[in-house]
Amino acid sequence: MARRKKKTDTRQRKISMQTENQETRSIRIPMIAAKYIAGTLCLLTVLLMGVFCYYRQASHMAIADQAELETLRKSNDVQVNEIAQLSRVTIGLQADMERLNSLDAEIRHILNNEDLKNTSRAGLIRPSVTGTSQYKPQEQLNLDELNHVVDDLQVAVKVREQSLEELKQQLLDKQRKIAAKPSIWPARGEVTSRFGWRSLGGGEYHPGIDIANNIGTPIVATGDGQVVYSDWDSGGYGKLVKIDHNNGIVTLYGHTSQIVVHNGENVKKGQVIAYVGNTGYSTGPHVHYEVRVNGTAVNPASFLN
Repeated sequence: MARRKKKTDTRQRKISMQTENQETRSIRIPMIAAKYIAGTLCLLTVLLMGVFCYYRQASHMAIADQAELETLRKSNDVQVNEIAQLSRVTIGLQADMERLNSLDAEIRHILNNEDLKNTSRAGLIRPSVTGTSQYKPQEQLNLDELNHVVDDLQVAVKVREQSLEELKQQLLDKQRKIAAKPSIWPARGEVTSRFGWRSLGGGEYHPGIDIANNIGTPIVATGDGQVVYSDWDSGGYGKLVKIDHNNGIVTLYGHTSQIVVHNGENVKKGQVIAYVGNTGYSTGPHVHYEVRVNGTAVNPASFLN
């Protein structure tokens, strides 16, 4: 018994407690319980540290997520503003395209090309392009509407470009016709003989007009064209220049003293081509000017400004 008791006592811890009377009391705790208590305290410490670390990491992640959300919110606000601005610009471009359509029609009307205006490619596409015209400049389109308007504008720009190219060609053709028309006087001076019969009831028929001036007075092309003859004429015109203005119109400049252009040369309206002379069948210094249409002499006065 004494030996068992001694063994049991060795597995107990002695805890001394001092009371108010300065008396010391001892409490004995079994060793295994002390180990359990120590283990439990260690486990609680580890758990608390784990909880603390998790909380700290979660806090950092929450802060990062909040910052990312704030960045996304600001980015979204910027994109919304940009879309709104783009919407206003797009509607403005749509209005500009409508004005171009009207301008195209007005120019065609001025050119007296009603048939071209009515069959304009732009006119055929216009109902589709203007399908979103119910949007006013102050409205803000959503993304789908904006994409639709942009698609329409892209089509309209291509159509308008082709239409304007056609109109440009029409203008250039009309400009070339105007430039080629022999509409200015070939030289300064006095008209000494007009087109037609020289006297009533008979006499010599004069197929042009004569403009008298001093020898050496410049003679100019009355319209754009190509020189088809620049040499001596044995039929009485002396030194003669012929210019083809297309559309069957040819002008002649006779009795010149000097020719300064050559066959095949392209000349411009107002360009000096020769100088007044007295060559060929002539009674004095002058230039004989003729206009022929499809080979027939016509009154130059009907062309002159």
